[in-house]
Amino acid sequence: MRNLILSSLLLLLFGGCSNSHFNSFQRMPETAVDRENILPWFQGDTNRILFRTHVDIYRNHLGGLMLIKPFNGKGYRVLFITEIGIKIFDMEFLNMGDFKVHYCLDELNRKSVLKTFKNDIGMILYPVSGEAPVKMMKERKTGNIVIKSKDKNEVKFYFIDEHKRVNKIKQREGLIKKANINIYSADSNEIDSIRIRHSPLKLNIYLSRLNENNVQVSE
Repeated sequence: MRNLILSSLLLLLFGGCSNSHFNSFQRMPETAVDRENILPWFQGDTNRILFRTHVDIYRNHLGGLMLIKPFNGKGYRVLFITEIGIKIFDMEFLNMGDFKVHYCLDELNRKSVLKTFKNDIGMILYPVSGEAPVKMMKERKTGNIVIKSKDKNEVKFYFIDEHKRVNKIKQREGLIKKANINIYSADSNEIDSIRIRHSPLKLNIYLSRLNENNVQVSE
């Protein structure tokens, strides 16, 4: 009897949360948006982009500069260094989903941390990628299109603005809140800043774009 009551309470709790969440969306035809037409913020033919970067992981804070540079149309090189030139990590994100770590600070060189960096930064570089089936919805509050992608236990929500760019990503795995990404831009072409929050791994990343003409970075 006790287990039955507990099960009923859990069903009401999660069922209520689920209904409340999905009531904010309206289903759209599957052809409402072609994900191939969604414009990436980073493109293989652009120059490198520099961000002032703050990373909070567990109880540690790291500050410095993050450089994102396309190479040969094959992917991106992502370099994170302190402002005095100490390298924190150097990684490659390739078009086919491959990921290579050239260097990572010993304190961060853990499988779970590297997997999280690959996941979160990869979603910014390659929005709505992959072959997972998607559903189209419209956010009632803003009127923006939302693309829901599901692969096994993982669900991603991509919020698309009127310029056909992703400005927000929510990722869930099971019942655990996994990642929230917000991308801010003053116009439709260039990123101003990015905020990433990831749990249960206590990781927060804030990127603020810099004018590289005023900053010297050696790769």
